[in-house]
Amino acid sequence: MSGDIHVAIIGAGRHGRDLINWCMDIPGVRFQAACDIWSYAQKYAAGLLKKRGHAAAVYEDYRDMLAKEKGLDAAIIATPDSFHADQAIACLESGLHVYCEKEMHTTIDGARRMVKASRDRKKLLQIGRQHRSNPRYTLARQYIYEKKALGRITSVFGQWHGHKRVPYTWPAAYAIDAATLKRYGFASMEEHRNWRWLEKFSAGEIANLGSHQIDVFNWFLGSPPKAVMATGGLDYYNIFELYDNAECLFAWDFAWEGKTRTVRGTYNVQTTTDDGGFHEVFTGDQGSMGTSEDTTKGGIFREEEASPAECERDLTSLGIRYSGYYASPTGYMAWALFRYGMRPPPLPPNVYVSGRQLRIYEFPSIAGDDKPPHWHHLKNFFDAARGQGKLNCPGEVGFQACVSALKAIEAMKAGRRLELKPDDFAI
Repeated sequence: MSGDIHVAIIGAGRHGRDLINWCMDIPGVRFQAACDIWSYAQKYAAGLLKKRGHAAAVYEDYRDMLAKEKGLDAAIIATPDSFHADQAIACLESGLHVYCEKEMHTTIDGARRMVKASRDRKKLLQIGRQHRSNPRYTLARQYIYEKKALGRITSVFGQWHGHKRVPYTWPAAYAIDAATLKRYGFASMEEHRNWRWLEKFSAGEIANLGSHQIDVFNWFLGSPPKAVMATGGLDYYNIFELYDNAECLFAWDFAWEGKTRTVRGTYNVQTTTDDGGFHEVFTGDQGSMGTSEDTTKGGIFREEEASPAECERDLTSLGIRYSGYYASPTGYMAWALFRYGMRPPPLPPNVYVSGRQLRIYEFPSIAGDDKPPHWHHLKNFFDAARGQGKLNCPGEVGFQACVSALKAIEAMKAGRRLELKPDDFAI
């Protein structure tokens, strides 16, 4: 494919409009159509596109759009998760490449059907797991595998704290009429606006939030999990259906220097606090690394007994000293850097902390951190559509993360450990 890529957006809500903005900073992307069942979102998206010189037709029903629009090359889908399979398959069967936001679907079967349609039609299916295109995460993997900064990985940890439940509202003048809502599967505007917390549209926060980081674990460890147990529930809020917190424990087979061993990891979702935000920590026998899409967070900690690594020459030391009781006057330690993105303050004049200096380093600075994480992933999609590279998260890869998240939810509901087999991840 050469020249401009003509694109349609299906789902022009808040995140859909963010995707539009990021796409318009990629050369050669032209929006031809915007689709949403809500007239407010249609007008908002059309106005946004017009300001950037894109004359896009607007539609209520994606099927009408696919039937009428000629010359489309690709579609971006940012609708409630339960709609993804039917919409993605319709686009693929219409000859379009598809960028679909996660979660792929609320069911494993729905996600599997999407991958099969992509294969059958020989069209690209990129799943919106933007970590896979984020240069920070690519560099982090290099520090693990090529620079051996952590030694052998022994455990992983991740969390997403946020998404507090404040019901979304809407301009009264733009309320969707009852007949239209019913036609598209919604009982009310409350359902339409707050779909993420309703089981018929969503699998909940392990899928909405956690599947991003579970996918990072799968990617860095080189395989999907072999077992999962989880606990959680609707323990705080008295609104909506789905759980508001969850704790997951995964196990993976991890190959390192010719041997395969078990790595275990915990994942935590909380919607009652913003404490710590979102990040991951990889712990090895020679050090630990914190990663996050938040560029203020992250760093590398080297164990005291680990031999100096060549990579340490390339890293900026934070100069933290340890007396046996505290590190710096503020009690600052490595976990605070990973979790909160804090940097140690300069010591006051004439104050000295005795003891050894901890080997704690800032996360390496890299080109590309000035771009939004989704920009890199969208650019990868359009580059692949032009034949200038391969997808970083094709349907097959996204499917593994989808299964991992949905199996964790199944384990939480069943209250028991689930053993996962290769067949669980087969298309």
